[in-house]
Amino acid sequence: LRNFLKENGVKYQSFWTLTASRNALATAEVKELAQAKGLTPQTYMFAFLMSLGYITPLSGTTNKGHMAEDVAVMERMQGGEAIIADEKEQHLMAQLLGLPDAGSPDL
Repeated sequence: LRNFLKENGVKYQSFWTLTASRNALATAEVKELAQAKGLTPQTYMFAFLMSLGYITPLSGTTNKGHMAEDVAVMERMQGGEAIIADEKEQHLMAQLLGLPDAGSPDL
């Protein structure tokens, strides 16, 4: 599905992304990657998904603070900041999430 989306320029909106990824977000690796970018593991994951270019995570939060964090990371990326520009970092995050092909440069 991800190959089809990317090859055909289809944008996908993911929902329950954080809920489905709680174990990965709790790992030391994700926490370290996020902290290095000044993000929470959750906003780091949003940045990762947006860095793929075809996934937009939907935030279902009702917490104003979390929504502000979600919007802030989106604004950083829309402003041109490449939060996850390193291919190796993108591949590592994909593996941690169980999406080994998502970080592949060929995808």
